[in-house]
Amino acid sequence: MRFKLNCRQASTLLLQSEDRTLRTGEHLGLRLHLMICEACTRFKGQLRVMRRATGRWKQYRDTLEDDAGGPPGA
Repeated sequence: MRFKLNCRQASTLLLQSEDRTLRTGEHLGLRLHLMICEACTRFKGQLRVMRRATGRWKQYRDTLEDDAGGPPGA
């Protein structure tokens, strides 16, 4: 992979990094891009916020299921 990425490629790699470990070249290219691109750095932060919010929602949902003895609304 090339080290010079455009924003579309960088955002794709950011999303893929949620599901898999990036290869060394991909990781380096992404880090270099994030060093110079404020928009993609912001997008990375937004992904982190969404991941935390989803995790909290899952914990809340699981707590409701445990308290009710099953899925909510059942």
